[in-house]
Amino acid sequence: MRDREELVRRWQAGWSVSRGWTTVEDDHDGILTVRAGEDNRAMEYVVLDADDKPERVERAAELALAAPGGRGAGYITLATDDKEARVEQLEDLGLEVQRDQDWLMTIQLSEQPALKLHERYALHTELEGDLIITRATLHGGVVSSGRMAVVGPDAVADRIETDPAHRRRGLGSAVMASLVETAAAQGAKRGILIASIDGLRLYRSLGWKVVADVVTARC
Repeated sequence: MRDREELVRRWQAGWSVSRGWTTVEDDHDGILTVRAGEDNRAMEYVVLDADDKPERVERAAELALAAPGGRGAGYITLATDDKEARVEQLEDLGLEVQRDQDWLMTIQLSEQPALKLHERYALHTELEGDLIITRATLHGGVVSSGRMAVVGPDAVADRIETDPAHRRRGLGSAVMASLVETAAAQGAKRGILIASIDGLRLYRSLGWKVVADVVTARC
């Protein structure tokens, strides 16, 4: 499980860069505390190696239930090979498990194919520090976008979105290709992301592999 623990830690580092969360605390007990400061999501507790050390989930639940901001302000995120057990544990601890399915995925960036955008659209990629932002536009309006945070050898993808009216036209694939190309040019080697059910098919088509289920719960 050590590799999983490290992968989750590295995903969280890039996720925080993408979201602008600069305050992350490691309590050295397998829980990362992220001060998100968002409405109804003040605190995020990321549990490392929840399967082999379920006592970490218990500790994270205590932290979430005591988070400032009241009910619903504290969240727990964990990766698992035993989703049913973790869901049952979280519910027994008094947390509300989010029912949307997510997956932790990864790829060696050199393995993702290069793709071209349909000529109707234009692609714009820019760097903002360690964050890469790519937008696909049509007549000047953004119809698809995504971002990728580069932290050392890792590139963490986030907020890959396409306007429903422009889906199934390869926009998401082209945005991902541009992000990966730019991240590789910045020295990144490995891609990491958390996929929703909507993104799973896209990422699989680009060669990304599922590493674990992801479970999210709130107090």
